Amino acid sequence: MFRRLLRRLSTNAEGAVAACSSPSQPPRDNLFRRIADVGRPHLPLSPVLEQWVREGHTAKKDTLQAIVKKLVGLRRFAHALEVSFWMTDRRHLHLTAGDVAYRLELISKVHGLEKAVEYFGKVPKQLRKPQCYGSLLRCYVEAKDVEKAEQLFTEMEEMGMKSSYVYNWMMKLFLKTGQLERVHAMFRDMKEKGVKPDMFSVESLLAAYIAAEDFEGVQKVLSKANPHEKLLSWHGYASSAKLLMESGMQERAVMALLEVERRISPKKGNIAYSFLLHTYTDLGMYSEAERIWKVYKSKVPSCSSMYMSRISVLLKMNDIDGAEEALKECERVCVSYMDARLINLLVDAYCKEGLVEKAIALVDDAIKKGRTPYANTWYKLAGGFFMTGQVLKAVDMTRKALDSASPPWKPDLTNVLMSLDHFMDQKDVEAAEKMATMLQKLVPLTRDVYHSLLKTYVRAGKPVSDLLERMKKDGLEADEETDRILAGEFE
Repeated sequence: MFRRLLRRLSTNAEGAVAACSSPSQPPRDNLFRRIADVGRPHLPLSPVLEQWVREGHTAKKDTLQAIVKKLVGLRRFAHALEVSFWMTDRRHLHLTAGDVAYRLELISKVHGLEKAVEYFGKVPKQLRKPQCYGSLLRCYVEAKDVEKAEQLFTEMEEMGMKSSYVYNWMMKLFLKTGQLERVHAMFRDMKEKGVKPDMFSVESLLAAYIAAEDFEGVQKVLSKANPHEKLLSWHGYASSAKLLMESGMQERAVMALLEVERRISPKKGNIAYSFLLHTYTDLGMYSEAERIWKVYKSKVPSCSSMYMSRISVLLKMNDIDGAEEALKECERVCVSYMDARLINLLVDAYCKEGLVEKAIALVDDAIKKGRTPYANTWYKLAGGFFMTGQVLKAVDMTRKALDSASPPWKPDLTNVLMSLDHFMDQKDVEAAEKMATMLQKLVPLTRDVYHSLLKTYVRAGKPVSDLLERMKKDGLEADEETDRILAGEFE
């Protein structure tokens, strides 16, 4: 559970970094802005790049490399790869070993490991530098291909390419595949062969102890980590705090949390402070959570996404008034505040308390200010209306949510099933089918959904043969519940 929380916090806070800080865009970034406007990954960038050149603009290599890195940061890997190849194939700019290394990882992400290996085989020998081999090793690790990774690791050793980077990726591979003893063996081998461990090495060793719930091993790593060498990041101490909390060692966990705070860097401040806010709240140490919030505001520029953490922890403390005030404060201090997720937090809290009218007022106010609610905002409102017995409004909100939604959002089926129950009571087959069609654009129809549709058909006196055939095509055979429904044995 703690690991999921940590991953979620890291994801949210990384979003905070992007939302708060001005991105380090390449110089004279008109070209980047044009590329950024091509939002869909399947649309080619070549026309944009060629038009740029036709207009007489320059396309220097350092600018293109910066664009590639920026696209990778945005997870637009296919576009990053296209720019990388255009840079050398169309502009005939000099290809370096660093370009090859970067390109290998992109090919693996976009086209798969096999294509990356095929590309590596075509790279001229003079460009096959250690960073290229290192990138290929990383591709094997990310694909969890232990055999190929070990084979390449041996080859790199024979070529004298020993480094902490290489060992770190092998340790990560063994962590990913659950071979914890091999993590320890790799760490020992590293030291025996004179390769100095770095932060990533020590944190992989620590992660192996944590995964094995080896309290003694964790304490050993923590005690040997010289603070002046900075061989553990805040994340390493955070992971340790997790294990200590789970084992009931709250005092030691708090000591680890203090080390987290000491190691926060401005660049990663949002992620770490968000983690501390949630963790102190989960420990019931509300005064410490409040202190961390004040420290954060004094050291890091405020972000709308960091206010998500603030509002979340206030709601965990059942402090709706405080959460409302935090939302108002966010609007005052975050100029670029447009994050509908903040609204969702309060909408959800209001609906759970039966305060659906306050939730509606909040959403209406957000719309007036130019913000667009998410599909799940309407879905949360639907839940609030169902809870307060306003079924017609709840059904309309459920329709609105499904109609405005797009993948990858996947609604839970609670509101859908209650809406289908309403259609069953009304014997409204058409409305039930329309809702099922909207739902099917997002998720496969489940047995429960088909059963609800069957009930509506039976109650309305409609033939069910076509519906049963659709159900079968979706891999759902009739069961005892289906037979009872067909026999009219339901309320």
